[in-house]
Amino acid sequence: MVYAAIGGMQLTHWTAYLKIIGPTFRVLKSAKKTDGCVKAEMFKSGQVYFAVSVWDSVEQMRAFAQGGLHGKLTDMAMDNMALFYNHTHAAEKVPTRAQTVAIWHAAMDARAGKGTVGQLTT
Repeated sequence: MVYAAIGGMQLTHWTAYLKIIGPTFRVLKSAKKTDGCVKAEMFKSGQVYFAVSVWDSVEQMRAFAQGGLHGKLTDMAMDNMALFYNHTHAAEKVPTRAQTVAIWHAAMDARAGKGTVGQLTT
């Protein structure tokens, strides 16, 4: 069993890309070096940027999310996102990008398109 943290975001403006995407890559690079991280990547699908990390355990995932670079990025990024929603998903194996997108959209559909920040626009 693995646990995927799937963060999907839409930015407030193209300039927010410079403020969020670079630091997000640094956070994912740090995650890759952390014990228990199986995979960490960022990609775009449609109008949504996805930051995904996959972990051996929920405890390792939460420990990483609560500290260091991840916490700093979270504090800074909220003002630059029109939408953000993070979904944790348990799976038998690491989901593909297509599966990741489908899992996140299903979670958003269950929330009527409402993220932690904002509303999903298409």
